Amino acid sequence: MQKPSNGTHSEANSMTWERMVERISLIATVITWPLLFLSVALWAPDWSYQSDVTAPMTRTLLFFHPPSAWASFVAYLTVFAFGVAYLNERKLHYDAPARAAAEVGFLLNSIALITGTFWGIQEWSRQGQTALATVYTEPKVLVVVVLWAVFAAYLLLRRMVDGAERQARLAAVFGILGFVGVPASFLTSRALETSLHPDIAGPGANPDAAVSGDVGWLLLLGFVAFVSLFLYLWVRRLQLLRLADRLEKLENT
Repeated sequence: MQKPSNGTHSEANSMTWERMVERISLIATVITWPLLFLSVALWAPDWSYQSDVTAPMTRTLLFFHPPSAWASFVAYLTVFAFGVAYLNERKLHYDAPARAAAEVGFLLNSIALITGTFWGIQEWSRQGQTALATVYTEPKVLVVVVLWAVFAAYLLLRRMVDGAERQARLAAVFGILGFVGVPASFLTSRALETSLHPDIAGPGANPDAAVSGDVGWLLLLGFVAFVSLFLYLWVRRLQLLRLADRLEKLENT
């Protein structure tokens, strides 16, 4: 009996790994999302009695906004890792996972910006400045907007550049450089006293922007829910990209 080649064996292992991640992440998504909505409805803190909270209902976005941003960071870390792997080994099979992660990460990044904007325009207001201007001059928001723009350019680059290897090389470099925005986002609320963002990791430079510990478990649940969703969408998108690649090869034969 003829033994499978290394390429075939590697592809089979990859498919097995993808099926396992797909099933686990689907189960986790189906469990955590209803649990997240139920937990927020039943056990989220009642902010209606706090004088410094302008819109208590809008503030419930806290349990969806940071987790969606963190999940996008996980996605961008995936882009970074596969980009480094591609530049190190120059093997195209590292490119598709990076592209799929970037697409899902960009979606999650967009969700984080939208929910954050709704929250910010309700909670942050300064005399002589519109609430929207306050939101988009906040340092952490600016970093995330730049991160969003970089990966929008990353996805656009893939459509504009011809040649699989050239596209993969440029995208890998772009993704690696774009990932710098992830630690920068964390550092802004830790180091800048002007940051209005609640600091999830504990008291930062601005003690007025701290989050109490009673919401920590809800944020963790939200993070698990969004990361599970990311993993499921990532694997599904990766499968579609590989299917499209096979169809293109068949058409060119």
